[in-house]
Amino acid sequence: MRLTHKILISFLFSLIIFSAYGQNQPVKVEISKEKIKKEGVNFYLHKVEKGETIFSICKAYEITPEILLEDNPLLVHGLKEGSTILVRDLSKKVSFIKHTVRWYDSLSSIAKKYGVSETDIIQVNSLKDDRLSVRQVLLIPDSSSISNPLSDDNIMQTDVTSDEKVATSINYDQKEILTEKHVSANRHFADFRFNVSLILPLGSNKTEISEMDANFLEFYEGFLLAVNDMKEEGMNINLKVLDMYDFPSGQILAQSGKLDNSHLIVGPVFEKEIAQIVSHTEREGIPLVSPMDSKTESLVSDHPFFYQINTNLYNIQMTLLKSIPKGSHVTIIYEDSGEDRELIELTKKILSELGLTYNSISYNILSGRGVTAKIGDKLSPTSMNAVVVPSNQEAFVSDVLRNLNLLQTINKFNITLYGTSKWRSFDNIDINYCHSMNLHIALQHFVDYNDPNVKKFLLRYRALYNCEPNPYSFQAYDIAKYFLGQLLKEGPDFYKLQNHSTQRLLQSDFKFERPDSDSGYINTATRLVIYNPDYSVNIGSLGL
Repeated sequence: MRLTHKILISFLFSLIIFSAYGQNQPVKVEISKEKIKKEGVNFYLHKVEKGETIFSICKAYEITPEILLEDNPLLVHGLKEGSTILVRDLSKKVSFIKHTVRWYDSLSSIAKKYGVSETDIIQVNSLKDDRLSVRQVLLIPDSSSISNPLSDDNIMQTDVTSDEKVATSINYDQKEILTEKHVSANRHFADFRFNVSLILPLGSNKTEISEMDANFLEFYEGFLLAVNDMKEEGMNINLKVLDMYDFPSGQILAQSGKLDNSHLIVGPVFEKEIAQIVSHTEREGIPLVSPMDSKTESLVSDHPFFYQINTNLYNIQMTLLKSIPKGSHVTIIYEDSGEDRELIELTKKILSELGLTYNSISYNILSGRGVTAKIGDKLSPTSMNAVVVPSNQEAFVSDVLRNLNLLQTINKFNITLYGTSKWRSFDNIDINYCHSMNLHIALQHFVDYNDPNVKKFLLRYRALYNCEPNPYSFQAYDIAKYFLGQLLKEGPDFYKLQNHSTQRLLQSDFKFERPDSDSGYINTATRLVIYNPDYSVNIGSLGL
């Protein structure tokens, strides 16, 4: 990054002032016809008109705030009506994104993810055909900076090829799900000014940023995009962003009074800091959202204003095992080493709770060739075999899949495989095994790049920030979109509702439940990813 972290943070804060705080609909920005050439770079000479914002100018010219600030350093002090600014002409510049191929990637799925054609990827990387190898690094032309980027309409209508037919099949109760359209249509509090506080460790005084700092900055960017969306829907938002680095502890932050009068607080990030402010926010009657740390679930039982975003392992595993069809012959295969003992015991406990009988076999990868026959003895030759493998060890999982493939191919056993979310990070799993054995994985975070809302988000994020959103960006957008929608629909007392609306978002699903009447809320929704023999991938949910 050519700008220092401190300057970029300052500029993004100015972006709040001119976009999140502004409540009038932004005027249409007219592209200037005047151009100059400076140091070999073409610029538009743009005269700032009344009602224009940094956000609207960047959106119109399809550049990022970082580039605009680099060319106009005085913008850190604000945008002035009547002033002339330089806007870089990027219409002929093509940038590239590096993508490392994972075991579940295909050329088609990568092309769809980035909104480019398979031909573009083949040509840029001089590929002979569409075959890829694990860990191969590809250069992807950035669709937000090429001279003729795909339009929203074109991307929405992209056909799915036979290489990876992502057939979205969400098992939602339509009476219960609250879509974005429903949120915006019910504006009981459209004229109410909502005070929202976002607390992140941004490190605005740091001159160098770590990878984790960059993740929090991307979280902020995703959050800001959702704030602007809700503003455009008519919501009156006063967004306050607090840098946790400015406070020695959460307790000092609570005592500063900066959180008082908030209608919603998102953050801090870490359990220690949240624990130091949660009692204060409860006394003030302010809903507090823990956006990332799973350890904060321990705070739910004693704090009725508290929302835990990350779901626990029990809910994830329950979603997975509830998907086993009735009448299946269930077998658990696990490793003798005991590294996944907690997961193994939890799996057995849930199967018993569901009333599913099962048999099991354990071994280690040094057991030899006799393992295949021993596994076969546990399977049914006539029924559907639901094989559950509660293991996060790549070597063991690879060995189990190899053995199961032999039993399915040679002995014709009918097998459906149930794994863990960790498998998606493995480098050496054969994707053909996953599809042939109908692999099921439950996880909280999964982005369906065939979803029109995801495609729309990607276009806008790339155009504004000139980079790809990461999971932190998606997480922030989902959190802001859901809770701001609740504020707009139900008002500041939304936390008093007995039944919160369930909503499908970009990366996650939200279904908040109270363990008991005096506790806070836990998100119990997870997504179920199913790999089909025809190489399609279904996405559903049993947590909703």
